[in-house]
Amino acid sequence: MTGSWTRCLVSLSFLGAVTVSCGDAASSDATGGGSNSGGVSSAGGSGGGDGSASGATSGGGSDNGEGSGGSNSGGGSDHAASGGDGSDSGGSNGSGGAGSPHARSACKRGLGYGYHTKADLEALRPGVSWWYNWAFVPDEALADGSYLEQDVEYVPMIWGSSSDRAAALEDIPDDAATLLGFNEPNFGSQADLSASDAAALWPELEIIADALDLDLISPAVNFCGGDCQETDPFAYLDEFLAACTGCRVDALAIHIYVGCAGEGDNQAQWLVNHVETYKSRFTHPLWLTEFACDDASSEDEQIAFMEDAVEFLEGEPRIARYAWFAGRADNVAHVDLLGADGELTALGQRYVELAQPSECQR
Repeated sequence: MTGSWTRCLVSLSFLGAVTVSCGDAASSDATGGGSNSGGVSSAGGSGGGDGSASGATSGGGSDNGEGSGGSNSGGGSDHAASGGDGSDSGGSNGSGGAGSPHARSACKRGLGYGYHTKADLEALRPGVSWWYNWAFVPDEALADGSYLEQDVEYVPMIWGSSSDRAAALEDIPDDAATLLGFNEPNFGSQADLSASDAAALWPELEIIADALDLDLISPAVNFCGGDCQETDPFAYLDEFLAACTGCRVDALAIHIYVGCAGEGDNQAQWLVNHVETYKSRFTHPLWLTEFACDDASSEDEQIAFMEDAVEFLEGEPRIARYAWFAGRADNVAHVDLLGADGELTALGQRYVELAQPSECQR
């Protein structure tokens, strides 16, 4: 969509305070990368951090999901999210855990993208174990279940209050193991829910997760500038977890977009700083469901960031899953993993071949 976005520079020192300063800028058309019902928010997608030494990020590329009304209520259980570090279990609103017994794979590497063809997925499958598309049913080309033949896990999402929860209960594929919660509800341009409203709706997601035996992941948060329920994702999660007394939250979903320059020899150091702060503030396993550097001037610069980021994410026990943004997108520069149908870009080839456990490299 064409509109305006507000760029926010977020300075985050390691385990330190967050400072946000915002300014308006004109946006270009941003239409790629969302769910099947499509669209990308103009709220900070293509901004770009300015590279402060403490770690810069813009409002963050994010995606417009699908959904229409629906209702349910109640429920809760004691599932553990897949891939978390058992030593980090605990907390009043969620648990860690060494792995869900019904998860299809402990492999971390995934992708946020909603317009796959069968050829696209075949190209990605050697190194990508899961994907989501901001919806609760697979991409149209994969709705026949052909992704199972590729051994790539589909993870559904309840995007926001407009998502049809009753339909989700019926339509989420039987092979699903995890349910993602609301997409960037602290953004007015995304799910647009206050923390207390998100908490009030959460039992409806618990009903779906309990009925289908799914792990349940928190609302996905990001730094927001402009039209926001809350600019600070840490504060939003604090308020959500405090309001959601007794709720089941098996892991936290986070989005991270930072400048590409990094610190010293590590181009992803600012991403590392953000993750370390989430680790210090919360006890849950972490799902990084969108990430990229957002001011890349070339594909090579994005590759350098990706290499350092993936090395960290693969080795960090609190990161249960991570997903690159995106397969194809025009709201963040040089992030495409896919070129023509079924063809990987140089960035996509690097993402597929970067080191991970041998059982995850197919």
